[in-house]
Amino acid sequence: MDISLLEELRNQNKLSEFFSYKNDREFIPHPDEDSLIKDLEKISLSLGMKDGIIIGCFDYRDMSLPFFTENIEELSGYSAEFLRENGLVGVISALHPEDAKEHVAFNNIFLEVFQNASIREKKTFELSYTLRWIHKESKKEIWFFTKAKPYLIDEKGNFIYDLHIGLQITNNEHLKEYDWSYSYTKDDGSKITHQKEKPPIQDLSLSKKEKEVALLLLEGMDSQEIAENLFISINTVFTHRKRILKKLGAKNSNDLMKILISNNFK
Repeated sequence: MDISLLEELRNQNKLSEFFSYKNDREFIPHPDEDSLIKDLEKISLSLGMKDGIIIGCFDYRDMSLPFFTENIEELSGYSAEFLRENGLVGVISALHPEDAKEHVAFNNIFLEVFQNASIREKKTFELSYTLRWIHKESKKEIWFFTKAKPYLIDEKGNFIYDLHIGLQITNNEHLKEYDWSYSYTKDDGSKITHQKEKPPIQDLSLSKKEKEVALLLLEGMDSQEIAENLFISINTVFTHRKRILKKLGAKNSNDLMKILISNNFK
């Protein structure tokens, strides 16, 4: 995939939205920026960057690459100079065309959720994705599994740096297409996980008794029937229902049922 194809992708809304993340944002300088990049350099040196491991860091203010391990040239055929000059555009241009489009789409999904999260929640995001690079010279497909997370967020909650750690997959016969997932922990302590082509899954952090009540609600029992089934008072059932609604952020019983069903609660 060359830069000319990037121009075609840029005309599509998804990619244009990705590259316009910085638009109309007032980023707040962070005093630890330089030290964080130096930390990555130290980590990469200590690891030796062997066995197909790549570390990279994007700057969302200008879509540059403030740090990456230069073994990427050996693995992908793309020079360090090319990546420094082209930043995120250069990385996307090195991907398989299908994966490049999906990677942009994934970032749009993630960034939309990220922007609506609290600063505390933003710091808990973890992403993973599997994709193909196309070697510049041999044109061979090179599969990578990558874990990523926010590395630096400013005081306003804007994304400044992310951090990607990629591992080359040599046994890739079973891999067919781009895949992704992300997760984060909400302020109430529950964990949300979202995978490609699957609805978000929420960590339903309910007590043992609350789970019992929730299961009976799914079976269609009313509060009196639940009380009789669990040998508890109806007032206790009401208390459990209120706590369940609050923990799962449900507005009413119908909303609660939708959350339980969508998360395959059982």
